[in-house]
Amino acid sequence: MSAAEKAMERLSERMITLDGLYRRGIVTGALLRKQIKSLLSSRDARVIYTETIEPDKKAIKILSRIEDPIEWRELFTKNRDEREIFFYDALERMMGADGNSQERILLMLQLACLPFYSGFLPLNTRGRRAAIEAKPSRVSVLD
Repeated sequence: MSAAEKAMERLSERMITLDGLYRRGIVTGALLRKQIKSLLSSRDARVIYTETIEPDKKAIKILSRIEDPIEWRELFTKNRDEREIFFYDALERMMGADGNSQERILLMLQLACLPFYSGFLPLNTRGRRAAIEAKPSRVSVLD
């Protein structure tokens, strides 16, 4: 079994537990958003994102833009706070949807890779860390 399959199993178990709490009304609102963010920011979610979503990121972006160009333009005109509200509302709707937990996880990660939502979850921090480490200091201690 590959690392992505094991990660999906663990993430799916967590999703099923969270889904049960959500459906019973125990976890809602801000707490639900915090739990979804924790779930999708986990190491397992990053493994799945890196292996399954990231290679198709450009295709997902194009397909989303073709499917609903009006919403696409509308989201790009919103400020960051408004887009974050839209993002977590969409994730909440996905939590309430029927279906396989693994499919919902993949849909959530696909949503998170879109350009107007990509900064809300730390899914691909490796590139940013490398860029930060590569920048030389502008001021030396000796100056």
